[in-house]
Amino acid sequence: MDAKEKYTQLLSDEDFQDAARDFENFSKEEQKAILRKYTITEKEFEYAKKFLAGVSFRHEKLNQEEINYAVKRLMGQVAATSVPAKERKLSFMELLLRVAAVLSVPLLLSTFYFYQKSISQETGYYTSTSGEQTTNTFQAPAGAKTQVVLPDGSLVWLNSGSSLSCPARFSGGKREVKLKGEAYFEVVKDEKTPMLVSTGHLTVKVYGTKFNINAFADNGLVETTLVEGKVTLLLPRENKKEYVLEPGFTAFFNKANRKIEAVKVEKMDAFTGWKDGKLLFHNQQFGDIVKRLERWYNVNISLADPSLGNYTLYATFVDENIEQVMEIFSNSIPISIDYPKRIKQADGTYSKREIVIKRDFNKKIN
Repeated sequence: MDAKEKYTQLLSDEDFQDAARDFENFSKEEQKAILRKYTITEKEFEYAKKFLAGVSFRHEKLNQEEINYAVKRLMGQVAATSVPAKERKLSFMELLLRVAAVLSVPLLLSTFYFYQKSISQETGYYTSTSGEQTTNTFQAPAGAKTQVVLPDGSLVWLNSGSSLSCPARFSGGKREVKLKGEAYFEVVKDEKTPMLVSTGHLTVKVYGTKFNINAFADNGLVETTLVEGKVTLLLPRENKKEYVLEPGFTAFFNKANRKIEAVKVEKMDAFTGWKDGKLLFHNQQFGDIVKRLERWYNVNISLADPSLGNYTLYATFVDENIEQVMEIFSNSIPISIDYPKRIKQADGTYSKREIVIKRDFNKKIN
C-alpha cells in the first residue's frame, strides 16, 4: 500500500480512531495486536493518539470532491518535500504531521477535524440551524481534550466528556455560548460586548479574561475559577443581580441551596492544570477524585465500600496511566484494586473498562 492509500484508509477508519483514543484501556496483548494490524510502531501510534486527542471530530460528511482535494494537496506536498519514493519511505508519523497541515484548509475551520463516514459518532462536531442562525457544537471525546477557536478568536479547551455550543458567528452585539461539562477559556477582550457562558444553572459574564468553569451534571457544585481579568456571575430568576469574582478566587455555586461561596485558590493547577495534561488533587475527597479519573481515563470506577470516598487526599499526576494512579493511591489509603476482564460485544467492540476498588482490611498505611 502506498502513502496515499494508507492516508485515505486511516483518515476514514473509525476503528483506528477509536483504538487510538482508547489505547491505554487495552491489555498489553491487545495493544500489540493493534500495532500489528496497522503496521506501525508504538512510538508512531503514541503520536497518533496524542494527535487525535487534540482534534475534534465532526459529523458533517464531506463530499468525495473535498476528500480527493485534500488527498491531492497532501500528496502534492509530500512529493515537493520528499526524495523519490524508491529512496525514502514516508513514515506514518510524518504523514500525520502533513495531514494536519493540509486538512485545515479544505475544512475551513480553526481547528483540525478528521473526516468521519458515520454521522452517528457520539463525539465530535456538528451543526444545527434554526431560522437564519447556525449553531456549532463541539464535543471532547471521552478520555481526551479538545481545543476550539470561537468566531471572535477566543480560545476554549474542552475537558473529556464536555461540549460547547456557539453560533457560527457572533452578531447583534452578542457573544453567547453554552457549556456542558468543563472548559478553560481565554476570551478576547471586548468591554462593549461581554461574552455570556451559560451552564444551565449559572451564567458567567466575561469581559476579556482567563478562567475555568467546571459544570458537569453529576456534580452538586458549579465551580468558576478566575485566573486573570474580570467576570461576574448571574443566577436565573434573580433580577439580573451580578456577583463579582476576583482573580485568584473560585466561586462555588451550590445547585441545591443556590448559594455562592468564593474561596481563595491555593493551587491554581488544581482547577486549571487539566488543560496542560496535569491532574492535581488538593485536599479533595477520594469520591470526587474517582469521578475525575473516570472522565480522564474513560473508565468506570466503583467503590465497593462507599465510605472509601471520604478519604481526603493530595496528589499530582502528569504522565501516569490508570494502573499507576491506582497503585499510588493504594499506598496512601487501605484499598485493593480489581480489574475485571473487558467483555467483547456482539459487534466486536469491547465494553468500557471497569475498575473495582475495595477496602483492604489487612493493609496498614504508615
